[in-house]
Amino acid sequence: MVHSEGQIGKPQGAPMVVNEERLLEVLSRYVSPRAAENLLRRALAQRMPTSPGEWAHLLEETLWPELRRLLPFREMPPELKALAREWRELAASQVAEAEATETGEEELPVEAVDLEDPLARQHLAKRLARLEGVTGVVVAGKNGKEELFSGEPVPLDLAYPLLRRQGYGVFYAILEREIVALRPLAQGYIGLLAKKEANIGRLLHALRRLISLAEVSG
Repeated sequence: MVHSEGQIGKPQGAPMVVNEERLLEVLSRYVSPRAAENLLRRALAQRMPTSPGEWAHLLEETLWPELRRLLPFREMPPELKALAREWRELAASQVAEAEATETGEEELPVEAVDLEDPLARQHLAKRLARLEGVTGVVVAGKNGKEELFSGEPVPLDLAYPLLRRQGYGVFYAILEREIVALRPLAQGYIGLLAKKEANIGRLLHALRRLISLAEVSG
């Protein structure tokens, strides 16, 4: 699922759509896809979540009471519990990271990077790979890229054009077992793959401080 915290100053429609799809997928394991969609649409008509905490509240306080009327369960099923817990934990980590960022941003000034210099790409990739929890890095320019993965490489090139067209500054998605974070820069992008328990706020902060050398030189 993709979250709006990964955007900078842009509409939150795309992340919300992915959150809806993830929730629909889980709901459809217990009721028909049409019933799941109707339940979710009614809930979203009341209030559209704009943060992980609000998505968790929607699931626990709005959707589950409705769903419980249709199912022979006294307690929320494991998959729904896991999804709500994931959003709660993410909300808590974002609050903690926001507090840390307020005190630490001055220690991490903006850094201009040259995505068209092979040595600069290699140096940046190695440095980002040392961030806690990171398992993969892609530093891509127009004419080349550096990839470092501790396991199976994850193709990120298809996501970059979409993010660039939408104007996202930083974008991230929580997958089943890992986190993907992307920062489009000039004609390229920087991508991080991390363990699911990694501190998302720190990863985003590390990406936000990077700007393209082309933008600085004008």
